[in-house]
Amino acid sequence: MKESILSFFNAPITNQVPSGIVSVSQLHAYITTSEWLRERTERVRATVNEPKRFASLKRGLLPYVTPGGVFSYRKEERLLVPSGEFVIDIDHLASPEEAIHWRDTLFADERLRPDLSFVSPSATGVKLLIPYRLSIKRTVEESFDEARQFAWEYLACQYGLEADPSNADLARACFLCHDPSAKLREL
Repeated sequence: MKESILSFFNAPITNQVPSGIVSVSQLHAYITTSEWLRERTERVRATVNEPKRFASLKRGLLPYVTPGGVFSYRKEERLLVPSGEFVIDIDHLASPEEAIHWRDTLFADERLRPDLSFVSPSATGVKLLIPYRLSIKRTVEESFDEARQFAWEYLACQYGLEADPSNADLARACFLCHDPSAKLREL
């Protein structure tokens, strides 16, 4: 794994200016060990059976990153440095146990080779940071779109899983949450 860097944003989601830059390995350490993030994750997950409240708390309490790269402001045209990563978000799994199963299974997949895999804020979804190659013959957006489309089709054909289609742009936010067993691909 190359050491990709991403923009880190403090909550709430309306905050469009990054507070810093984080590497994938630093992100893994934060997700697995931050007591502050664990407490916020528990507060959000406590409302999972109240969809409106859950969405509101998630947007209001959880920090996020832009897996597409480093931005001066969270808009595609404000990309400073592409990361060569995109997020796959698989939602609405049957249980937290199924989410853990898919986190581990997809992390081990030799075609996807995620750099990071963790259970999502709902505890019934999975987030994967997938590396891709930037091409000198294509724009960043074209490379991103081609890699993302391939991964989505592969997930559907190989596993019958559907990725969240809202994660189709470079500046898309990826909410963070505590997962003490998140998986990190070693350098």
